[in-house]
Amino acid sequence: MNQNRIGIIGCGWLGLPLAKTLILNNYKVKGSTTTKNKLEILKKEGIEPYLIEITKNSISASINSFLNELDILIINIPPKIRKEGLINYSKKIQNIISKTSQIKNILFISSTSVYGSMQGKINSQTIAHPNNKNGIEILKTENLIKSENNTIIRFGGLINKDRNPLKHLIQKNEILNPEAPINYIHLKDCIGIISKVIKQNNWGKIYSAVAPFHPTKKQYYDNLCEINNIKKLKFSNKKTVINKEVNDNTILSELKYDFKYPTL
Repeated sequence: MNQNRIGIIGCGWLGLPLAKTLILNNYKVKGSTTTKNKLEILKKEGIEPYLIEITKNSISASINSFLNELDILIINIPPKIRKEGLINYSKKIQNIISKTSQIKNILFISSTSVYGSMQGKINSQTIAHPNNKNGIEILKTENLIKSENNTIIRFGGLINKDRNPLKHLIQKNEILNPEAPINYIHLKDCIGIISKVIKQNNWGKIYSAVAPFHPTKKQYYDNLCEINNIKKLKFSNKKTVINKEVNDNTILSELKYDFKYPTL
């Protein structure tokens, strides 16, 4: 029997358009939000909506009906570091996992921040060695989920036309690490890769999904400023080394995925 009942915990910037795409591909989708006013938005898109609040100590009772009869659960909750602190993130995910014994497959949306900033060229065989608290906590969370029935996708920096990195960078006095390579991925490629994993039943895997385009930050941001007719950003002259460059060859060889935005 085809797996056609999918639940997405976190129908935000990525989760909502992902749900809409899955519905177009004949999946039945349940979606969660923490905002009451958003329930009607989800419903209008054909998503069965649920109001679910998750903390380090508790989870809404509605999680039980949300998880009922699901084939696949997608956990798409980014860590809210500034608001909640890192230690709460793994505990929140653990609260979800404790309820999922009947779910056949889980897909966890993670981050390439699990790789250290000086790990150089990273591919599908590279072992993650995080060197900041954010990466350490996310890797710890991955280990709660890792199994032959579950898949983890580590996305790079998320962008699209409405999520342009310049929006927050122009507020800064200077940009650090101008020679560091960028590791971004477009929203549509995130959705495309997730869809491929589900369609092909690629479970028990870890993918690191970043567009195969790695100019330096200075090159990339200078070009964006020119395109958007914005004054160029000021870059720091401090000597630091960040050489992390992510290219997961299994995205191409195993998933057979062709990037829609390979050069961003």
